[in-house]
Amino acid sequence: MNDAKLLNLEFNMTLSSIGNIEFVGEIEWDGKAIVVGAATPFGHVSCRIPRETIHALPIYSDALEREIRLERHLILERLAPALRAKISTSGTGEPVDLWPWEISRARPAAAASALPTDQEAVGRLPEAIEKAQPS
Repeated sequence: MNDAKLLNLEFNMTLSSIGNIEFVGEIEWDGKAIVVGAATPFGHVSCRIPRETIHALPIYSDALEREIRLERHLILERLAPALRAKISTSGTGEPVDLWPWEISRARPAAAASALPTDQEAVGRLPEAIEKAQPS
């Protein structure tokens, strides 16, 4: 098999394996990172989402430890596309850390899911803006 066909085969395997990655077990917050396991076609992978990555999401930019612990499931849901993409390119069984600069390079769907919705953004507006201005 020539190099071009081999490269194409590897690329297609990577794309199809992204859809076969499931997050399994407990989603834990250890005070420094969200820790979760992932089942892949090639075995189990341990994943970490450090605090600085969580703070890179606009809605969680100033999140306290308690908020992160309470919303860890939602945070994982928002970062799942970027985390799956990173897992699919990592070595078999190799632990994966998702860093802030990797979520900005993720696919558009991953980046879009990391942005707050209009409804979420409304709750975060400064109080002065939310108050009705006298006319």
